[in-house]
Amino acid sequence: MNFALLFLAGVFSGPALASPPTPPTPPVLTLKAARALGAGSTVTVRAVVLNGSEMGNLRFVQDGEAGLALYAQAAKLPGYGELQAGDSIQVTGQLKVYNGLMEMDPIASFHKLASGQRLHPVRVPVAQATTAFVEANEGRLIEIKGVTRLLTPAGAPAEALVGNANYLLDGTAGALLRVGAASTGPQGLIGATAPTGEPFDVRGVMSQYSPGGTGGYQLLPRLATDFVRGSGLPRLTEEPVPVNVSPTGFTVVFSTLNAGDTRVRYGLDAKQLKESRVDDALTTHHSLTLNDLIPGTTYYVEVSSRNAAGTETASPVPFITTGGKRVRAGGKN
Repeated sequence: MNFALLFLAGVFSGPALASPPTPPTPPVLTLKAARALGAGSTVTVRAVVLNGSEMGNLRFVQDGEAGLALYAQAAKLPGYGELQAGDSIQVTGQLKVYNGLMEMDPIASFHKLASGQRLHPVRVPVAQATTAFVEANEGRLIEIKGVTRLLTPAGAPAEALVGNANYLLDGTAGALLRVGAASTGPQGLIGATAPTGEPFDVRGVMSQYSPGGTGGYQLLPRLATDFVRGSGLPRLTEEPVPVNVSPTGFTVVFSTLNAGDTRVRYGLDAKQLKESRVDDALTTHHSLTLNDLIPGTTYYVEVSSRNAAGTETASPVPFITTGGKRVRAGGKN
């Protein structure tokens, strides 16, 4: 027997070489757990984006417990510049502290999971505004309710807002609002003015700028729409009126302070509005046409509008179709 052949046969029929072990998949952490690991830690988190390019290279994200800043240059991280408020993402990167603000930088990878997610702010009355300016809220969306005025640090009323400028909510020290230089354009903050004549709410992301590492909390509104009148409810500003009235119909038009859908209920009895129509498009200028009505007849019409903040409804009002005969299909009377 040829022992050389037996040796070679044993080599090639022996056990297969083990493949290198697969690196373990990093666990997905909550933002609170990730923040607790501190600067220098590489973490993977899932959260909802709070802002878009109006904050430059910064994107803030939050989950149900905490928030976190992300920092990257859009040219070096494909897709990062397109992230918008409401996008749900999973992101991996290293934590660091920049002038008191904990942020993920560099970002190793991210991918978008969904879009159009609803944002849930932490709501605080303006009388307690300073209680929101704390480390636990860093990176979270905050809504300060019932603000009556916006002042400069010198105490003067704020006029057209300026980029990289500070303001005080109701003139309160410790309730600082800062306008970013990147929030430009028709919806931007720069050049916008705060509402006057009634209390309003202010939404923004809680950030921090403190070279010493403590204090320095500042609320960063994103766009002019973060100054919210009427608590965000649609609130009717123009009562419903009929236009384009004909024997068999009319168009109901009305306006609201904030955008909402368009809802109309109607009938021959103000207490029994049996018919309804809805247009789901969100708008402040509402228009909905009712057809196939009875000529020369009074209809009671109730309008309402709904958005994420709630529903506003007006009392029914009478509209009258013009006289004449209803034209049936085929053009016969």
